[in-house]
Amino acid sequence: MAQTLLTALMVCMANQHILLSWRQTHDRTEEPAPQDTTTPDGHDPAPPTADSRPPPRE
Repeated sequence: MAQTLLTALMVCMANQHILLSWRQTHDRTEEPAPQDTTTPDGHDPAPPTADSRPPPRE
């Protein structure tokens, strides 16, 4: 059983490596996307800064 799971994980990791390599060579764009764009619903796509704090608990 453990050998089967290990083999499945190894196959998944190999597939991920193949897909990542393929995307790095085929998904090239000529110009980078602008950094000041917003999502279609108007929210800022940038992640929160590292010094942010979680909301207070009520």
